[in-house]
Amino acid sequence: MKAIYQGVDITNEIDIIKANIIDNASGIADSIELVASDTKKLWSKWKPLKGDTIALEQGNLKSGIMFVDQLEQISGKFTIKAVSTPLQAKTARSRHWENIRFLELAKDIAGNYGFTVYSYGITDWLYEIVDQIEQPDFHFLHERCILEGYCLKITDSKVVLYDERYLEQQATVKDIYLDDIDIDHEFKTVTVGLYSSCEVQTADGLIKALYRPLSPPSGPILRKNIYVSSQAEAERFASGLLRYTNKLENFGRIQIEQDTGLAAGSNVNLIDIGLLDGKAFAHQVIHKIVNNKTILKLRKPLEGY
Repeated sequence: MKAIYQGVDITNEIDIIKANIIDNASGIADSIELVASDTKKLWSKWKPLKGDTIALEQGNLKSGIMFVDQLEQISGKFTIKAVSTPLQAKTARSRHWENIRFLELAKDIAGNYGFTVYSYGITDWLYEIVDQIEQPDFHFLHERCILEGYCLKITDSKVVLYDERYLEQQATVKDIYLDDIDIDHEFKTVTVGLYSSCEVQTADGLIKALYRPLSPPSGPILRKNIYVSSQAEAERFASGLLRYTNKLENFGRIQIEQDTGLAAGSNVNLIDIGLLDGKAFAHQVIHKIVNNKTILKLRKPLEGY
């Protein structure tokens, strides 16, 4: 494997104890955790800083550029935790847009960091008014994605936007059997926190929409007051909000031998394992490079949303 710090390959200068790449499908920044022996006190000489860049690579598995978010020096070990969003992205902003399309909005925000926007399977909706009020840029864009049923992924200086339903419909990339899974695995189906439908209305109550999927779970109505400019927009937002709220109705966690071809957003096929048998969507993939293991956090694709 390779560890590249501030553009310099430092792999041969450190003794790596732990190297994890955490790949998220949406809403949470991708991250890495690197733990190295510090018996030679090299890190004290290098003087690493928050905001520095780091990347991990192993064959076709690449973390992309990450920004150092946390540094630890304890008992002969040095730990670096880094995320795919730069530190300045944590700053809250307020902005106002009128008559702007979804992708134009995303490009405007991505441009603040020199990032490029890529999109898959989305509709470029036109918004009459959009307000960002004291929110970090990517947190705000993530909330806009939730309303539309889209996903936001920040990776290697790119803003990737995709329709979650589009990705869930893609073919499975791997069959997984019980013998492929380490002893430590978990599957759950829950009712707590689920809603049967979602109602969106404006503060004045002039526009109101109720969305209920074809086979709703038992639960109350999720009610949200949101600015919308039309009935159609209210209906879309109600669907997106309910999808986001109910997506972890059936979920699980497994660990398998390392498979660097698996990424967050992949679909796998679980065979004769248990509660999650069939197609499952990987919403988080953790590659434990030193341990040669891959952890998959999975959920069942949502139907009828």
